[in-house]
Amino acid sequence: MPWRQAVKEFWDPFLLDLDKAQDEMLSYKAGIATGLKCEKCGQGELLERISRHGFFLGCNRYPDCDFIKDLSPELPEETSGEVKIEYCDNCGKEMAIKRGRFGVFLACTGYPDCKTTRRLVSGTRTARQPDVRLDEKCPLDEGQLLRRQGRFGDFIGCENYPKCKYTRPITLGIKCPKCGEGEFVRRGTAKGRGRGRIFYGCSRYPDCDYTSPHEPLNEPCPKCGAPFIVEKRTKAGNFRSCVKEGCDWEIEALPEPAAAPAAPFVHPQEPRADSTLAVPVKS
Repeated sequence: MPWRQAVKEFWDPFLLDLDKAQDEMLSYKAGIATGLKCEKCGQGELLERISRHGFFLGCNRYPDCDFIKDLSPELPEETSGEVKIEYCDNCGKEMAIKRGRFGVFLACTGYPDCKTTRRLVSGTRTARQPDVRLDEKCPLDEGQLLRRQGRFGDFIGCENYPKCKYTRPITLGIKCPKCGEGEFVRRGTAKGRGRGRIFYGCSRYPDCDYTSPHEPLNEPCPKCGAPFIVEKRTKAGNFRSCVKEGCDWEIEALPEPAAAPAAPFVHPQEPRADSTLAVPVKS
């Protein structure tokens, strides 16, 4: 089909649809009626709107009423055991997830007396740990290499990011069973609303495409002597098994011992509750 005819067959119906959309399509900029009363003033109606920070509900009496409610997608719930509570490094109070103009973050519940904040690993509820400087230079721009934390685990990257995008995975120290040269690295794929799938692949990818959905463990198989085993996490429970062809060794993985409760926070200038001596603090 000639290109002029193809464009014409597309353009003529498109103009009709465009005119119809301008007359009938709902506008998030003007606001879409929800039929809900404003929770603040009790008089106005809440409208669904959109801004550069995402969807929100706002009162139609704005600016007389400034009520808004965030409708941005929630962070994924923790799926691995109990939710880890983060404590403020400055005052020891619990930290809570907040949402700002640059995304979600952790903030001290002692605000405004304490203004400590911490970043979150993208798409998770996990607090981002500080970068660790390595005694190694970036091969691309001679910048300092850092050990950083990402949504799929730790990795090595250049301090000059985003100008320099050099990254390198941190291997598990287990040789790839396919090529025998590379080592396993933890990888992940993004899949909707910050959720993702974790898998383990060869560090020589794309030269070697070996992958495993199960976590490799640097322990030899007690039956056949294979250099490593894997841990399978299923709905029926966790199992450790050998992946070597012809070996059927598999046992149920023992649950990890419960972690000891964290010691209560004690300010450096305050004596501990269990201390037998009370040392006065010099003013």
